[in-house]
Amino acid sequence: MFGWKDQRIKVHCVLSCMCEVVKRHSNVDYRPFYFNVWEEQFGWHASGLSYYSDSFQPTRLMEWNERLFGIRSVQWHDPHQDPATNAAKLVELVEQAPRHRHVVVQIDMSLMPERENKFNLNPFPHYVIVSATDREDEWFMLDADMKWEGTVSREQLLLAFVHNAYPDGFYMDATTIQAPTPENIIAYFYDAFHLDKNELVTGLRTLVARLTEDPAKIASLGDALKHLYVIVIRKYGYDYALMFFHDELQLPRDNYEYWAQQIRDLVQAFNTLQFQAVKMSLTGSTGQLTSILETLDKAEAIERGIKSELKRELTLWSAAQYANVKGGTF
Repeated sequence: MFGWKDQRIKVHCVLSCMCEVVKRHSNVDYRPFYFNVWEEQFGWHASGLSYYSDSFQPTRLMEWNERLFGIRSVQWHDPHQDPATNAAKLVELVEQAPRHRHVVVQIDMSLMPERENKFNLNPFPHYVIVSATDREDEWFMLDADMKWEGTVSREQLLLAFVHNAYPDGFYMDATTIQAPTPENIIAYFYDAFHLDKNELVTGLRTLVARLTEDPAKIASLGDALKHLYVIVIRKYGYDYALMFFHDELQLPRDNYEYWAQQIRDLVQAFNTLQFQAVKMSLTGSTGQLTSILETLDKAEAIERGIKSELKRELTLWSAAQYANVKGGTF
């Protein structure tokens, strides 16, 4: 049995904040919430691929958080207000929050010098949970995705919020937390599941083709893909799904180990692609192009296989839930 209390996989900052609340205030298994995080929204900027999207809003995840776990979320950041007004709202929420309320804010982590920026990105939009302390000049920050918590300068955090190019925030009221029903877990799985569509691979093929058809643009290929390794971390969401079904169905350990290796191979394929892109940009030669396209084909094939296995396991799990209903135990 894998359990879920001590799993510490870095995947996605918004989901990690939401799941941390479930984990800290209940014994409810939050792992199904990571279904389809492997395809969460990313962006294409003028300079290339971006792990964050200009249009991203946590609305869909907020709605599912309430539907699955009964946790009500409220968007407090108002994009129509100026940064100072939103900062004042953040201060009010944090300093007046009842015990059941968790205030989430998106800040630019590159503006938090006391925190290690492992991704070495600037800007680095990132969601964290903040709360008041006994000291007026300090707040408590929980970085659920990076698995860090501690006190930070209140002023520094507010500056990292005000000067964030993509400010956002919501709060979660966790008065009661419910276990998700099988019907809702199944609905959530299929809400964003795409077996035969891979937007990341398709977009990368297009980007590579655009930058390699013009010799003058080849040198920019490495920078265009510099966020890829951050996006690829989301693929470890497959591991949460595999562990959930392994525990629920009591599948053979060998089955998990095989597919866990497939996940590692998938991540490695994208890392290899990034290395190949850097090499091509440095040499200015298209000699790596065939290898890059083959690596993309490999990644797509591996990921389709993982998705097919998860769909198979979901079908087995659904049948087991239905059998429990028929037997009167569900």
